[in-house]
Amino acid sequence: MTLPKAVRAGRTHRPSFAPRRRRGTLVLGLAGLVTAVIIAVTAEAGLWFVPFVAGLAAGAVGRRAGWRIRAALPGAVLVAVAGWAAPLWWWTLRGWPVGATARVLAALAGLPPHAAIGVTVTLLIAAIQAAVGLWLGWTLAALTTGAR
Repeated sequence: MTLPKAVRAGRTHRPSFAPRRRRGTLVLGLAGLVTAVIIAVTAEAGLWFVPFVAGLAAGAVGRRAGWRIRAALPGAVLVAVAGWAAPLWWWTLRGWPVGATARVLAALAGLPPHAAIGVTVTLLIAAIQAAVGLWLGWTLAALTTGAR
């Protein structure tokens, strides 16, 4: 009977029921929170393209840091949506006609004239910007490092 190659090399798998330790979760959470605040402040100033720039930066950093794309993509989308939802909520609390504006924009886009649809489309656009920026940053980082 021959032993598997990993066992012969001394690398055996030892099962454990201990929880996995994830390094950098707190740092990534704080970075995501700071990025969401930056997106919210710039959205308040009228800079609608900042989710793309944030996604671009996350893609470039994530590729070099060894993140997995399946973890980076939901994080970038969540940060962009939270960053754009915060000023919309703030404007609503201050009494601005966010719902009426969203209703009119949805009707002009050929969608049913409901405020929820207009707000959802706005947040979807922020998510798409972040996803495209992440993809582009990931690709450009791969080209500059020579990775495939």
